Amino acid sequence: MHREERPATAGALLARAWGGFVWWAKGVTGESKYQAYVDHERRVHPDREPMTERAFWRDEYRRQDANPEGRCC
Repeated sequence: MHREERPATAGALLARAWGGFVWWAKGVTGESKYQAYVDHERRVHPDREPMTERAFWRDEYRRQDANPEGRCC
């Protein structure tokens, strides 16, 4: 038996749009970088503890200052 799909409600569409906007904003601001780093570390290096968020950002800013070619400002 095939289940019939119902059209999404306005609230569901709004929630999905908001979720997409939040995802986009975190990518643009760089907020998602730490989570991507943690996910990578857990997947590729499960035997070592990832840096704390504070240590990650300190390292990230140090790396950006040493290699500024990819930044707009």
